[in-house]
Amino acid sequence: MIVLSILHNTFGIAGLGLACGLVVGLGAVLLLRRHRMASRMAPQYNTRFMYSGNLKQTNLLDAIQFLEIGRREGILHIYVGRRKGYIAFVGGRIVDAFYRNTTGKEAIFQMLELDYGDFYFESKTLNQPPVITESIMDIALEWDARKYAGQAPEGDAQETDTNAEDTSTGTRYGETAETGGREKE
Repeated sequence: MIVLSILHNTFGIAGLGLACGLVVGLGAVLLLRRHRMASRMAPQYNTRFMYSGNLKQTNLLDAIQFLEIGRREGILHIYVGRRKGYIAFVGGRIVDAFYRNTTGKEAIFQMLELDYGDFYFESKTLNQPPVITESIMDIALEWDARKYAGQAPEGDAQETDTNAEDTSTGTRYGETAETGGREKE
């Protein structure tokens, strides 16, 4: 109080304001130092997302969908023996893929065929233009269509009966109407 009185009498209001500013500034510096010391002493925890597995136990498509739903960003590494592939994610969307000298959707199709190997997800920020623009659902549907195209399950294949009768003309398939016999091949 005496210091404030002397400052007020000597420097007036400006001196009193300067003194108050210095006191507040010194207090802020002391609090900042205390905060820095406390943060150095506090244990540091790595809170990055970790996800890994085995392709015999976890289907790669399920792993990809899990990362998509979680809107993860980073690289899914796939190891099959000495072969390595990766799928890059930004905001849960696939933006790039590579496997055995193949890139894009074709690399994903090859990796989806794998039934053994290991994978792990490396969480990191990517600044990469998208090479793949389709959603994983579109990619999975196209992969499924390619996988089963031309492969009818056994017993479901339709066989054509060359002796079936055409009811409109009274002739059998494979026979001509004029001769009633088989066509020459």
